[in-house]
Amino acid sequence: MEKTGPMEVKAIMHTPNADLPILTGLFQAKIVQEGTDGGGIGTGPFVLDSFQPGVKSVHSRNENYWREGANLDAVEITAITDPVARVNALLAGDMQMVTQIDPKAFRQVESADGVTLLSTPAALQLGICCLKNAMPGQNDDFVKGLQYVQDRKRVVKRILKGKGSVGNDTPISAAHGADFCSELPQREFDPDKAKFHFKKSGVSSAELFVAPVTSGVEDMCLLAQANCAKIGFDLKLKKVPTDGYWGAVWMKEPLNVVTWNMRPTANSQMAIQFGPGAGWNDTYWNNPCMGELLSLSLAETDPDKRQALYCEMQTLIHEGSGMVIPAFSNINDGIANNVKGVPNIPLGQLGANEWPEFVWLA
Repeated sequence: MEKTGPMEVKAIMHTPNADLPILTGLFQAKIVQEGTDGGGIGTGPFVLDSFQPGVKSVHSRNENYWREGANLDAVEITAITDPVARVNALLAGDMQMVTQIDPKAFRQVESADGVTLLSTPAALQLGICCLKNAMPGQNDDFVKGLQYVQDRKRVVKRILKGKGSVGNDTPISAAHGADFCSELPQREFDPDKAKFHFKKSGVSSAELFVAPVTSGVEDMCLLAQANCAKIGFDLKLKKVPTDGYWGAVWMKEPLNVVTWNMRPTANSQMAIQFGPGAGWNDTYWNNPCMGELLSLSLAETDPDKRQALYCEMQTLIHEGSGMVIPAFSNINDGIANNVKGVPNIPLGQLGANEWPEFVWLA
């Protein structure tokens, strides 16, 4: 980025990037003064008053915001990691907005007075990473067995209580709109095929590290374990805490659960998760063809040609990446009825974190 005026910067590109205007609008993208340490920058609708990591942060209205200011005088954000305690805080009126409502609590929230369950269709992944640089994920037949043993429709209906969609072992869903490859045949629950591939792999037992990284993922793994047992495969589940999970387990243990919020385009989603050598390529699947297709699709502005490239990449991921994605969850937030204006955006919790600028109290 090069500063070219008081209110203008110029992007210096080494390759074409048709996604650039979209990517600059993501909440992860920030333009800050050189030397900024990442603390309270002070350019948003609120300024930071105090921050206790893992506890809470307090914010007051920014009277110098660059466009029309926020509707609230102040905001206090509290960390409540226990899903039951989070729902109870909402129902008791202690919290006005909470994220990641557990499916088991959907009915409780929907039947309560004064609160609403805001469920936004999204491509929030419930996934299992099979590392391609270690056994058993190195074995393609083992991965196929784990993919075919997933009862995807039951995960959506029973575990997600219908607030989600069936996955097809790629990170792109119908929530991505035209970027979704609807022509890719759906991988169905097939115990016989799972048994065939497990037997062909020569692997009879595996250990999957499981943490409640997103609502429903633990129950999804329990269902997979039960389905494996029925065909003679021993899938062990090692339950670990969420605290420290992303540093100690994810991308380290050969089999581990994962969740991803959706990105706004297929390229931005697949590049960060499956680009060769990408920092967060969490199965270590480094396919040179995938890298070439990612570059070609970024440079392609013809919608039909771009869709064909997207389909080719989704097929590659579906067939060989080591990723198991049985289902996608909606974004499920609990909102007090006097809170209005939460954006309906599927890129993350509470309107993809854009709520501070827009919400008001009735």
